Amino acid sequence: MGPNSMSIEDKKESTNEKKEELFHLEFIPESGQFLTATEEYKTLWESESKKIMSGMEEVSGLKFPNSKIQAVVYEGISSLNWDDEGNYSLKLRGSYPVEVKKGTLIHELGHRLIAQITERPADMDEHRILFLILYDIWSKIYGQEFADEMVKIEKARKGVYDYVSAWNWALAFSWQERKKKFQDLITNF
Repeated sequence: MGPNSMSIEDKKESTNEKKEELFHLEFIPESGQFLTATEEYKTLWESESKKIMSGMEEVSGLKFPNSKIQAVVYEGISSLNWDDEGNYSLKLRGSYPVEVKKGTLIHELGHRLIAQITERPADMDEHRILFLILYDIWSKIYGQEFADEMVKIEKARKGVYDYVSAWNWALAFSWQERKKKFQDLITNF
């Protein structure tokens, strides 16, 4: 190889680095009290973004769109938000333990991933669609024990959404049935 040539492995790594630059998360504390929590999210993303993104894309069959997303760490309900111009932002709860931060970040990024699905059945809300893949994403990335614990945590959340019935609905299907239902959805967008 000449001095300006790259091996196949180098080209693959360079392509992956460019892809990560096209999907960028910027973590910002809402105030000084969230500096430590923000650093935890940043460290998590810096060390595990490749594993998280590839696991999410592999399970879902979708690719992350080019985006720069601002993630504000605060004390409130975690959510993905967007404006009329298609700009996305995250709100992430700062007080969660690191393991729950992992699960929450993947949950909220899952909303960004499925935002590409524009044709949706009337009987499937946003979380039911997400839950067709979220358990399997968590399992792929961190194992079944982690996925089971995240479901347990989400089912305990009350007031904003009925996580219990949505998780019960999704997990009543086998992983093959969940995968087929999700694949049927993405063939229509």
